[in-house]
Amino acid sequence: MTHIIDKITLGGLVLVRDKMMAQQAAGRKVYRLEVGDTNFDVPANIQQAIADAMRSGKTHYPPSTGLPQLRNAMLKKLREENGLPVKDAEHVLVTIGGMHGLYMAFASLLEPGDEVILPDPMWSETAELIKRPGGVPVPITLRPDRSFQYAPADIEAAITPKTKAIYINSPQNPIGVVFSAETQRQIAAIAVKHNLWVISDEAYEHVIFDGARHFSIGSIPEIADRTITVYTFSKTYAMTGLRLGYMATNDDVIVDRCRKLLRLTTNGVPSITQWGGVAALTGPQDAVHEMAAELETRRNIFFEGLQTIKVFESFKPQGAFYVWSKIADAWPGYQGQRDSWAMTNCLIDRAGVGTSPGIAFGPAGEGYVRFAFTLDRPTLTESIEVMHDLFK
Repeated sequence: MTHIIDKITLGGLVLVRDKMMAQQAAGRKVYRLEVGDTNFDVPANIQQAIADAMRSGKTHYPPSTGLPQLRNAMLKKLREENGLPVKDAEHVLVTIGGMHGLYMAFASLLEPGDEVILPDPMWSETAELIKRPGGVPVPITLRPDRSFQYAPADIEAAITPKTKAIYINSPQNPIGVVFSAETQRQIAAIAVKHNLWVISDEAYEHVIFDGARHFSIGSIPEIADRTITVYTFSKTYAMTGLRLGYMATNDDVIVDRCRKLLRLTTNGVPSITQWGGVAALTGPQDAVHEMAAELETRRNIFFEGLQTIKVFESFKPQGAFYVWSKIADAWPGYQGQRDSWAMTNCLIDRAGVGTSPGIAFGPAGEGYVRFAFTLDRPTLTESIEVMHDLFK
């Protein structure tokens, strides 16, 4: 008998990561451009708060839904910064990272056979999280001739009687496109018209460039009460290994279901991590702005370097920390193949450069690779030089 879990894969990104880590452990010089984890340290005030919580004995079971101090800080941030009309702190739940928040959002919302419209390409775990409760991902191709914007007309054309929700991720992984406020308003109007939910993944809300501003679709009054919004501390505060995130929705039924899921999965986020989250949200935000500025500089260095490598045609990201690169129709040694796995393995095996194959992000990703510009400036420059040597 086939179990529902058997429909979920281990994922191409995991295979690449494991291969890179094995080569690194063997002593090879590698360039970890495949992983969305910056080399920044957790800001000092957050480190101090975590250490203080440990030393003062704040290491016992926290409330399964999150510390009241943290949920209140999250509520304040959501209302004042994102413009979300969240009812109260009871409608904000603390999660083990953003991925856990998405897991709960889909698990609490979907019945078997329910369809969720999502962009293609898209972060690979998203479709798998939709499948977990028996949902059906319905991909909408993000086209380069539209600057990879999520097209409202395509979304509406894909709606069927089984459609339950529209998924949004802006800034977007893997492309780095930022969906405009106007695009999101049109999507919200479609959701209202067809009585759909919106799940908004805003993991990269503070990693945004060129003076652009983040927009939260849940701030639109007409759709506010049918939106589930998910956030993480991983990207904003470099807390990837500390696993802290949160989700918010005004729907009492969804909140009640998510409380039950919390009880049956994590039964709460580690207490000292949560105290770090309190410090992150209530303390100075200087480190956040400094990291975003440095990532913009790294983007410029790496993107300009890629422009000189004719094997790639790259899209300049407006947010997140990835460069989405189309593989040239003909590249040395592979007889014109635009196979993203072939390119990925070539870069790893022959140059020690990690990247992510586009096909791992969905059918529309074939022919592309994703680079993460998460390393320091000298290492990014060196990685460009290594690829120059490989393809010259």
